[in-house]
Amino acid sequence: MSATPIAEQSILPGVAPLSVPLRNTFLTLLLTIGTLACSGFIWREQGYEMLIVTMGWPHVILGFVFYFGRVLRGEQTARPAFLMLALLTLTFWIVHYNFAITGLIYLYFLHHAFRDEIFVYLQTRARHRPGPSVYTVAGVGPLILLMLLVPKQQDFRQDLRRVEWAGAQVAAPDWTLISFKPVENSAGRDFYFYLQAPHTEGLRAFVTPAAVDDRRADGQLLVGDQEWSHAKDLEFRPHYAQDQALKQVSTAGNRISVLLTGGHKVGQTFRAERNNLDGIWLPIERLGQPADATRFVFHLASPPLLPYSRPLGTLRLVLLAALGLYVLYRLIPRRGQTSQLWIYLLVLGIAFAGTQMILKSSSNAGYPFPLIFQFVVVFHYWSWYVFSFDKLRGGQTLQSAAKSKPAVGGLYDQLLGHLRRAPNFAVAVIGLNLLSAAGVFWYYKLNGPASLRFGFDYSYFLYFLVLHVTFSFSPKPRVVSATTAQKV
Repeated sequence: MSATPIAEQSILPGVAPLSVPLRNTFLTLLLTIGTLACSGFIWREQGYEMLIVTMGWPHVILGFVFYFGRVLRGEQTARPAFLMLALLTLTFWIVHYNFAITGLIYLYFLHHAFRDEIFVYLQTRARHRPGPSVYTVAGVGPLILLMLLVPKQQDFRQDLRRVEWAGAQVAAPDWTLISFKPVENSAGRDFYFYLQAPHTEGLRAFVTPAAVDDRRADGQLLVGDQEWSHAKDLEFRPHYAQDQALKQVSTAGNRISVLLTGGHKVGQTFRAERNNLDGIWLPIERLGQPADATRFVFHLASPPLLPYSRPLGTLRLVLLAALGLYVLYRLIPRRGQTSQLWIYLLVLGIAFAGTQMILKSSSNAGYPFPLIFQFVVVFHYWSWYVFSFDKLRGGQTLQSAAKSKPAVGGLYDQLLGHLRRAPNFAVAVIGLNLLSAAGVFWYYKLNGPASLRFGFDYSYFLYFLVLHVTFSFSPKPRVVSATTAQKV
């Protein structure tokens, strides 16, 4: 099959108009914004994590249930592929457990989400009949790479803990303890904590001392996420569960004061020595201006994803420009064709770019908006549901497709046939989401057993997202008729 741009021809009989995938996209955006807004309003930044895990388990389970049917039936290459993908998943898990490759996992999932959005478009236009592969679309490979380069590295930074406190709680001139929920497996891991006082531009109210010489080999002082030329390290002490109260610690030596108010970020990278990191001691001093009502926001992030260095930042811009020009060359309408796919991708790109600008501008306002990664994950969940129910509405097409599948007559095939009916699928989706929500609420809000973290903690759920994404790369047998290929 040639790599001609797909869906660039006039609408032919049997091909859905462009308005159908656009309608589904706008519905998905509405559902995504609505659920994130409700979660954030009720539980702030923790609500986003709870939502991703709640909706994630049904997504992972149902996706795997349908995939495993092909393995049991022994479809071509399904069983060798299952073994290979299982080993690849295990490799990702081991590497992430030892090195915390969170940023790489974010990119891995974003590639999966962008690729699936193009697949959803092609299938929707083809009215869910067998169609061409995503990568037969001209320029799709460079387009996905281009979309992965748009977010910056710090946009994938994951807040493990977030604490808000007021200036009145500062224990000046003594050390102030900023406490948070313990990080169980913190020993030997790198972290980045930083403080920000939103809406304090021009206010000189609080400072903290920093050492001019380099006193910590495991990290450095950062102001505005950048290395600071005036000092090397903050004067701070990590606090671990069961630690005694901090004894008087001398901060004498060659040091300088760092202003904490002003709206900028002040923080430090470091490596935890023990498990159950649950606080940071900081010596905070008051200046002359009264500011007890000043609101501070403390973040603990891991791993410390920082802005690109200048050479890497320049290389990123060059690649963005080159890939952008190439994608435009491949996708702009030529020879009088109407580029339906280009219009769809343009609308999708504007939606995500606008969302990212809103989310990034919110950081200085102090409100805990979700990360762009979290937004994309929830969008992906809703997109799959909207697509699935759109497919199930075409009952005749679905029944025909189901009849064409080889059957072994076992209970598992009967279960899949049961799930391919719209009412049963809806019941399964609602039931799984309710069960998942109960587990998440038990763990996060009712202080459930610590063992629940392996299934319902946001950090651990990344392992299951890796499993879901990896198994989505399984080769799929595809039968494409000449008529269908011409129409889509």
